[in-house]
Amino acid sequence: MKNINKMVGAGVLAVALAMTGCSAGGGGDNKPTVDSSKGAAETATLPTTAWVSADYASVKDGGTLTLAVDQLPDNWNTLQIDGNVKAGGEILDPTMGAPVRTTVDGGWAVDPDYATEVKLLSEDPQVVEVKLNPKAVWEDGTPITYKDYAATIKANNGTNKDYQIVGDNVFKDIDTVTKEDTDFNFKITFKNKNADWASILGSSTAGTATAAVLPAAVASDVKAFNEGYKSKPLPSTGPFKVGTVDTTGQVVTLVPNDKWWGQKPKLEKIIMKVISRDALAQAYANKELDAVSIGTNKDNYDTAKKRADGAIQQSGGLTWNHVTMNGSKGPLADVKVRQAVARAIDRDTISASRLAPIGAPVANQNSYIFMPGQKGYEDDATAVIGYDTAKSEALLKEAGYTKGSDGVMEKDGAKLELIYTLDANNPVSEQIFKQIQANLQVVGISLKNDTVPADKFFADYVLKSNFQLTGFAWSGTAFPVAAAESIFYPADAGQNFTGITDDKLGEMWAAANAELDPAKRIELANEIDKTIFAYTPVIPLTPTPNTLGVKTGLVNYGAAQFESMDWTSIGFKS
Repeated sequence: MKNINKMVGAGVLAVALAMTGCSAGGGGDNKPTVDSSKGAAETATLPTTAWVSADYASVKDGGTLTLAVDQLPDNWNTLQIDGNVKAGGEILDPTMGAPVRTTVDGGWAVDPDYATEVKLLSEDPQVVEVKLNPKAVWEDGTPITYKDYAATIKANNGTNKDYQIVGDNVFKDIDTVTKEDTDFNFKITFKNKNADWASILGSSTAGTATAAVLPAAVASDVKAFNEGYKSKPLPSTGPFKVGTVDTTGQVVTLVPNDKWWGQKPKLEKIIMKVISRDALAQAYANKELDAVSIGTNKDNYDTAKKRADGAIQQSGGLTWNHVTMNGSKGPLADVKVRQAVARAIDRDTISASRLAPIGAPVANQNSYIFMPGQKGYEDDATAVIGYDTAKSEALLKEAGYTKGSDGVMEKDGAKLELIYTLDANNPVSEQIFKQIQANLQVVGISLKNDTVPADKFFADYVLKSNFQLTGFAWSGTAFPVAAAESIFYPADAGQNFTGITDDKLGEMWAAANAELDPAKRIELANEIDKTIFAYTPVIPLTPTPNTLGVKTGLVNYGAAQFESMDWTSIGFKS
């Protein structure tokens, strides 16, 4: 399973094994007590940030931080659809920054390295004022100005379909970007109100970056936007820059950015190496890595716990595993079949098997928009896709299927046989597939696996909707309402791999995005949630906490749900 994430109002793809989060202090010693008998009911609350915090002055100068990623980016432009993979964001996070950063509670604050002021000037019309820090520069020393933001916004607003963008959420609601008294001060005027406006001015949530801005020359050129960064990284705007990319050894080395204008980073070097998911925990236990994302794999959890000079950190998460169904053709084009599949899956057992063994609260993911613990979260799933094999079989009969002598449902002489595409060498994906396969067999649905190379899983299968069913993870955001839109609407949105939608969602999302009253907006968002469940394009499974093994002495880095990492203060305790 893979993982996708994005602060800017779209999801980010990620494998089922990876995730991150945020909250203060702790080092993960404060473990929740889990009662797995409670099934899908949340049994404890995790902190939002669980890393060990330390003052900048107490972090020693120098040192190398070695981390693992799933793959090298297919495109280093994280605003381009092929580049919207979590691994790319993880690699580039130390090289990126933006006027807005996310805080420990999921809110936002101005990052003084990039802006002196970001504020909402008026609500009707909606006008946002941004005053950039004149010291902020691109990697070659060129100042970052309003021209870069204006061009980036225009490239992503969806009007030019040649741009292969991740999503036009928020961007499409902007009318103009206008310069004020200098090239560093500008106003963004909206033609449609959007309450998540701050999302497009931020680059990362808990260590997974998305470019908030591109150089104007790149954003203004379709070919440069789509293809200019297939084999080279974006220019740095952060404390680190990409030093070398070893495509043979699958290693990226980050070094301090000599044009960085802010507080000097403590680390001398950051090494990001590609390691297969089935080898991650052992590499950490062997001290080849300084930290490892455990995900929900018990073997990885147990292996990571054995490291004597390490600790397990666990925070709330923004990542949720699911089954995505291609509803554009075949048996899954029938909503009754999709809901029958969903009703047949024992999500309680899947969640308990994934979460209890890693000491995490056991819960199902019951919303497409909000995460458990996030304001606005409610259970809109159980009424529609709650585990009920009798209801599943009834839905299949309503869809015209009858059970054959071999126990497999059939219609017009064709057996109900589905194919589930999964990424190779991913224990989590394999276990979830086997559980779903066994569940579906009970109601007469045959499920076979199509295991594909991990490095081709997204590019050749997920992103091209080249599957019947598949599983990965969406990595969410502190701005969940606008972020979810391009996953479900319209049918041809860059992240809507299901190929289907409900046309009502366009107006519903427009209303929710334009509602600046937080309570009313939550109500509208949950009406959207119910509308999506009604046609069931995706089966949400498990909310995944951020569970990391972290070397003792590594500070200001680790498990966090929302909080942006300060890469200048990450390092080793002196």
